[in-house]
Amino acid sequence: MKKFFDLLLFLLAYPVLYLLSFLPPPWAVRLGKWAGALAFIVDGRHRHITLVNLKVAFPDLRASERWTIARKTFENMGKTFLEIPGLARQRPEDIQRRIRYVGVDRGEWIRAQKEGGALLLTGHLGNWEMMALAFGWQDEANLSFVARPLDNPYFDRWLNRLRTRSGNRIILKKGALRGVSRALRDRRFVGLLMDQGATGRDGVFVDFFGHPAGSSAALGLLASRFPVPVHAVYAIRDPSGTGQAVCIGEEIPVVRTGRKRHDILENTQRFQKVLEEIIRKNPEQWFWMHRRWKGSPTVSYEKRKKEKPS
Repeated sequence: MKKFFDLLLFLLAYPVLYLLSFLPPPWAVRLGKWAGALAFIVDGRHRHITLVNLKVAFPDLRASERWTIARKTFENMGKTFLEIPGLARQRPEDIQRRIRYVGVDRGEWIRAQKEGGALLLTGHLGNWEMMALAFGWQDEANLSFVARPLDNPYFDRWLNRLRTRSGNRIILKKGALRGVSRALRDRRFVGLLMDQGATGRDGVFVDFFGHPAGSSAALGLLASRFPVPVHAVYAIRDPSGTGQAVCIGEEIPVVRTGRKRHDILENTQRFQKVLEEIIRKNPEQWFWMHRRWKGSPTVSYEKRKKEKPS
């Protein structure tokens, strides 16, 4: 029955995705901003989560300032979601013209790839899907990335066709260690989104914005096991809305003492600190709508009173 409803949902949504793919980028950004602003008004659940997260991360800001950041966050997500269908149709050179690269010199990337690839720390900032797609069209950037399949297999196949059109390869999250090992042997870059909450067997609690946060240990494990550099790579949307900077950070120091638990915990803390610094500089461009501090003893998502700016 689930398969039937998954297919039905996809068949209903696909004509909309197809029509959205024809939107010129400025239109997609403009409509996405309006859609995000509307979602901020009507989606009380995710607005509440966003405002709780912002109060945790920026307790010294006025409520009105956090409200503004929250609204801009919704607007950025609206822009991103309406841009994604067009990425399946637009010409590579048109997408590339909307991207500028800043940070580490390209020569360092070429050397890293020739010496055995690199691990890339990234998060849900700017339009992360456009960043990954454009990255794959760079001559020196053979990119693989770890991803969890979407719950709906039809949407998953549609999105994966888009993600791989520039030559990128997807490594399934389940059993990713073998896929990452193979990609690094092939001297590829391997990207991992490490900004979401993770508890249980997949996560460890480390400090994030001054509070314990369940965080994925995947990159910490990989960094301690494979002797390759780790860099932060992330996207920041330009003021115009249609372009963005892909920022390539300096190599992040990694510990490899041979003490597995210690190394994973220490590396995970270092990676989360890098992400925190990036988000602090660009708070309106991060995905605040998820319960990042779920399970933390110092953060509660219980709704106590009506939220409004002041």
